Amino acid sequence: MAAGAWTFYFEAKKYLMTGDIDLNGSVFRMTLHTSANTFDGTKSVYNASISGTEVAAGNGYAANGQALTGVTWTAGANASTFRFNANSLVWTATGGNIANIKSAIIWVSAAATANRRLLCRSQLTTAQFTLNQNNTLTIAPSATGIFNLV
Repeated sequence: MAAGAWTFYFEAKKYLMTGDIDLNGSVFRMTLHTSANTFDGTKSVYNASISGTEVAAGNGYAANGQALTGVTWTAGANASTFRFNANSLVWTATGGNIANIKSAIIWVSAAATANRRLLCRSQLTTAQFTLNQNNTLTIAPSATGIFNLV
């Protein structure tokens, strides 16, 4: 399946400029969400209003998703573009199904909820789906990365 483009949360650009989101030094996580998560661009922190829409933990999915690995922040296709990228993430349904998947969110991992800044979101499909037992879901960045800043 082809996921939708990654869309920035409104506050993310501000936090990039203030250094509250450090694309080089922060640990980022990706979580999977149900259709109860509507893209509310006014949200700035991964808190109960967002985590309440996370798919249920179990059967190969852990609460708070997975950490992004291989994160890079490099020059893009031209001199005025910068690309944020990471390795693909894979979830495998084990011991049962992972139900109600619709979107994914990338956010800054932090001990304090107030520091868990939302970065971007992608709608993976138009309707919720179930990842059946023994199947995998791979979310891979496009050839141009997760997102580009111009």
